[in-house]
Amino acid sequence: MKTLKFVLWVPAIGCLSAVPFIFLPWSVIESIGSWFGIESLPSMPIAVYFFKVTFGVFGLIGVFFVILARNPLESRPMLSLGAFGLILFGLLALVAGLYLGLPPIVFLGDGLSGLVLGIAILFLSSKLKQLSKSQSGTIANR
Repeated sequence: MKTLKFVLWVPAIGCLSAVPFIFLPWSVIESIGSWFGIESLPSMPIAVYFFKVTFGVFGLIGVFFVILARNPLESRPMLSLGAFGLILFGLLALVAGLYLGLPPIVFLGDGLSGLVLGIAILFLSSKLKQLSKSQSGTIANR
């Protein structure tokens, strides 16, 4: 259970780390992009809007994982949604990054962490389900 909670806190913190970017000036975001090898980001208002809304959505996903991490037993049906969402995100990041020819530093962290964390959540939540079934069987036998 502690391991599952830890694994759930990782995407929670990772996604919540996008929230400050909503409030950063665009020039700072462009500088961070150049650190990742992106020559220039479009500074059209629609592009800035898209990025800022995306940062906000990642923040909301972070809140979702905080809720899961605080009490995985209470949120058991949502664990699969979180796990499959991370796996899908990881696959999407890897495929899109390769297809677009981006530098690996841009997409490998997202892609691999999504896959690894999603698979870990699936594995650990299935162990949790098995444990709770065996405990309820033990209680029923008494």
